[in-house]
Amino acid sequence: MLFRSMALSALGRNDEAVALLERTRQREPGNAIAAFYLASFRGETPASQPPELVQGIFDGYADNFDHQLVGQLKYRVPRRVAQIIRARGLDRFDLLDLGCGTGLMGVYLGKASGKFVGVDLSPRMLEQARRHKIYSELKQGDLLATLSETAPASFDIVTSNDVFIYVGDLTAVIPACFAVLRSGGALIFSCESTAGVEADLVLRPSKRYAHSRASIEALCRTAGFSNCRLEDIDVRLENNAPIPGFIAIAEKA
Repeated sequence: MLFRSMALSALGRNDEAVALLERTRQREPGNAIAAFYLASFRGETPASQPPELVQGIFDGYADNFDHQLVGQLKYRVPRRVAQIIRARGLDRFDLLDLGCGTGLMGVYLGKASGKFVGVDLSPRMLEQARRHKIYSELKQGDLLATLSETAPASFDIVTSNDVFIYVGDLTAVIPACFAVLRSGGALIFSCESTAGVEADLVLRPSKRYAHSRASIEALCRTAGFSNCRLEDIDVRLENNAPIPGFIAIAEKA
């Protein structure tokens, strides 16, 4: 039913897609993926994507992820984040890489002198990351659940590269990142940008979320970060056109 509804929507038959998913929801009220697509086909913005949907996407993507995203789509975020971390000039630091994927940032950064922990929903992506032998620990799990299980003030740096675009609403996530950081630490993450007239959170046809710069600055400020600097970056290509975004560097005093 889900694939048929997606096909109908792609053909411009959105009313039929919505009707099909409404019947699915009546039969399967706990079907989070159907609920997500139903809301999106109605023109609504679901607060987040179901974790099982994200895991399925990246499990299927794992074997070709690096080649396609970096080689073909010119994905630049992990390399730039690694440069930002090195520019901090820390001799030793403990780093938590949320949504580490195949470990691209680890490849660009190299082995850290402290803990280097990677977390991802997709076990297939973690298999790829494990091959690099850079992370001191790799864990499969949900981002927010992992943060809630992590002791306060455990890390000097938390990164999340091209992950919040699948999370959506960051109201709980950014404060949870703040909690696990030590004083003087930083949260570094990427977002796709909304356009000036759009809402603070927009679900694109790609099923990736875009965030407004103002909303990210406000969330970081409310969470307790003393400063949040945003750096523009084209995060990738899509249909040969650059996708505008930014990297946020939020500092904990």
